[in-house]
Amino acid sequence: MRAWIGTLFFAGLLAVGGTISGALKEEIEQAKQIMTWGEKTVNATPLASKHAVTLTYKGGTERLYLNGRRDDVSVARFPAHLREAIMTIEDRKFNAHPGYDLGGIARAFINNANESSRQGGSTITQQLARNVYLTHERTYERKVKELLLARALEKQYSKKEIMTAYSNVIFFGHNVYGIQAAAETYFARPLEDLNWNQIAFLLTVPNNPSLYDPLDPSESFYERKDRILTQLRDAGVISRQAYETHHGVKLTATYRQHVVRYPDYMDTVMKEAIRLVRSRYDLDEEAARDYLAINQATIETHLSVARQQQAKQVMTKLPNGLNGGYAELTPNGRIIALVDSEMTQSGEFNRATQAFRQPGSAIKPVLVFAPYIEETGAKLDTILDGRPVCYGTYCPTNSGNRVLGDVSFRDTVAYSYNTPALAAFTAIDQEVAYTTADMMFSQWDAKTDNSLASALGGLTQGVSPKELAAAYTPFLNQGVYVSGQTIKQIRFESGAVTITPSMTKQAVWSKATVTTMREALSAVTTYGTGRYANQIKAPYIGGKTGTTNSHKDMWYVGLTDETITAIWLGADTPRPFPELANRAYPAIVWTEAHR
Repeated sequence: MRAWIGTLFFAGLLAVGGTISGALKEEIEQAKQIMTWGEKTVNATPLASKHAVTLTYKGGTERLYLNGRRDDVSVARFPAHLREAIMTIEDRKFNAHPGYDLGGIARAFINNANESSRQGGSTITQQLARNVYLTHERTYERKVKELLLARALEKQYSKKEIMTAYSNVIFFGHNVYGIQAAAETYFARPLEDLNWNQIAFLLTVPNNPSLYDPLDPSESFYERKDRILTQLRDAGVISRQAYETHHGVKLTATYRQHVVRYPDYMDTVMKEAIRLVRSRYDLDEEAARDYLAINQATIETHLSVARQQQAKQVMTKLPNGLNGGYAELTPNGRIIALVDSEMTQSGEFNRATQAFRQPGSAIKPVLVFAPYIEETGAKLDTILDGRPVCYGTYCPTNSGNRVLGDVSFRDTVAYSYNTPALAAFTAIDQEVAYTTADMMFSQWDAKTDNSLASALGGLTQGVSPKELAAAYTPFLNQGVYVSGQTIKQIRFESGAVTITPSMTKQAVWSKATVTTMREALSAVTTYGTGRYANQIKAPYIGGKTGTTNSHKDMWYVGLTDETITAIWLGADTPRPFPELANRAYPAIVWTEAHR
């Protein structure tokens, strides 16, 4: 009988709710269709618990929240006394009703007919339906949908599951969702350790988080907190002694700041993890975030704390007005450090991965020198013509307008000359070189970047430190390019299939080419533009400087047998740094970071 009464009530609501959409009217015209709509929606998107994602590295872990600060409590660990308290305050008939309270709904509709009054009449199940599946707009259409979903939820889940899910999604202000996250954030303790005053304090907030701010409680906040204690006493949930102990007692909450160590690295890890999940399961970004949170992902990373800390220490001491990005990876593509000179917390702009700037001569080994050796078999003593030449209207010059004659390949690389580099570039199949660059650099635009100017680093968008470091991997990896990766694997506590990322791997140059290039890059540090870096003691040291016109962008790519590091220095709003550029300042930064 109750089911038929409910069905008739729904039909009555449809008649009253004249604003309901035509599409929904068609779908729920009959009672059976009404019930089916809610059930289909709930089945398509089941209730799910969300958690912080764990990132691990050698010697430590970090936890990141993907959609608000939320780390759900399970049904088994949800304290019974807290369940009773929420039911007493929010929905005393919760254990008896089928997801909706007909009397409460009727009163709400009658009162809402008066524009000066707004009354919800929502059960906990309805509120859960609204928070998970709907918006908070006040329309009759939304109310009907809410009822259909509430009934479907009651059929699909137990009362304990519904109460727990509701407690995990309610908003507690300051980007905090769920009672467990609220306990940890505001009182720095687990849910089961809260006393009754703290419980009443937290349960004050969801009624109106903008009015009842837990970090700035007003007199009305404490009045509501005490009313909650009174309700709990009257319902027999708490003892008179507990009531007398806590009633009228003010307390303050403190916001437990969630500090993420190494945010410049960890943010990149999360973006890559989301990309991997999207690609694996063909999801949009929000669904991929949910997948990681729901399945309790643990992401194993390649982070080297020692390298990250040393690089960060050096990069934060750059001269005033100078910004920078730093990326370091191993020859097999494991990214072990990503540093932004300014970044202190997650979500900020990351110059190690997001700053795309003109690479200047730092691109020559990839686009010009290695392809030239590969095609011509050039040696270090091969002579190049460094005399001034115009290519149509393009007339490149050397730094300081230096005029050259015949120049050895070794000196061309070591001193970063332009005119002999272009002589080498015009002697090869440039389309092959462009194709290689297109594979390595995400912002490469074949329409505009397939040009002679690119050989000297004049690109349309530019490259990032992360991409440029990866572009040098063939010189330490027997001619094989690897794109670079921060993640070893992603495991899931839920038992979902482990994701092991793959990297782009492409053999681009022969071992003979690599051998010659390694010697040429070593000359840069021995007597060339990067000679400051020769202070580092290692079996092998190589490098390449890069400076753009007017000294607005400065680069250094430093190599040892163990790592490749790319450093960009400049200003976010480009401006010249002639004195620092003439000193090859990025090579100095690299040296300090590798002492």
